[in-house]
Amino acid sequence: MSKNQIFRQLHIYLSLFFLPMAFIFAITGIVYIFGFDQNFNIKEQNFIIKTSIENGKEKEFLFNFLKENNLKIPSNMELKNDKRNGGLSTNGVHYSINIKKINDNEYKISTETRSLLGDLIMLHKNKGAWYFSVFSVTFGIALFFLYFSGLFITLFTSKKNRKKQIYVLLLGIFITFLLAYLSL
Repeated sequence: MSKNQIFRQLHIYLSLFFLPMAFIFAITGIVYIFGFDQNFNIKEQNFIIKTSIENGKEKEFLFNFLKENNLKIPSNMELKNDKRNGGLSTNGVHYSINIKKINDNEYKISTETRSLLGDLIMLHKNKGAWYFSVFSVTFGIALFFLYFSGLFITLFTSKKNRKKQIYVLLLGIFITFLLAYLSL
């Protein structure tokens, strides 16, 4: 097998393997630019509870509240300080719960369930589990390889229209840097 055939085979199979990732990142990037974010079509529930909860017993109280009210119990019930909303929260991408003290005898419990698009935007923003993050970095590295192998295939193995291809590449570089400069 020649170098050209090896590059073509790697290019084809790598691009097919990462095609779903490319669609996820392209779609979520486009909709994010148009103003949709991870909270698109989010379902929220809020409950005000009048009770007193002993410090350190919030997790137990929250678990019992969810069970008694037939609400979904997250797979990870570890509560962490929530800097954005205050109180304590689970850190699920798709489903999360927050419990916040309003005053001595009053708490607010909130649940959030994201839509599929919201979940995908969260993954795009690297808010999911570490393994999707590793796969995203691998996808980024694969993009470099795909573009370099595509350039190699196009510019060096295909002599037909080489001048036009180089002009299009140079035009793309110029437009990209011009628009980036003007946008800063």
